[in-house]
Amino acid sequence: MAKITLEVEEKNLKTVMTILDNLKDGLIKDISTNKQYKAIKPVSSSLDKSTKKLPQSNKYLSKEEFKKRLKGN
Repeated sequence: MAKITLEVEEKNLKTVMTILDNLKDGLIKDISTNKQYKAIKPVSSSLDKSTKKLPQSNKYLSKEEFKKRLKGN
């Protein structure tokens, strides 16, 4: 297994660790540092919620879906 060593200024540690943490699962087996850092959790937006809620392929809603959306269901 290959090993990569990076020297990063302390002010950039959070940014570099965030990038490494977000890489595709399975690419990196273990990440370790000699300094503590707080892992930043991604913020979920309202756009993510709406796209998960409505997996529709049609451009327009049906009458029933439109009425449901107006009622708030």
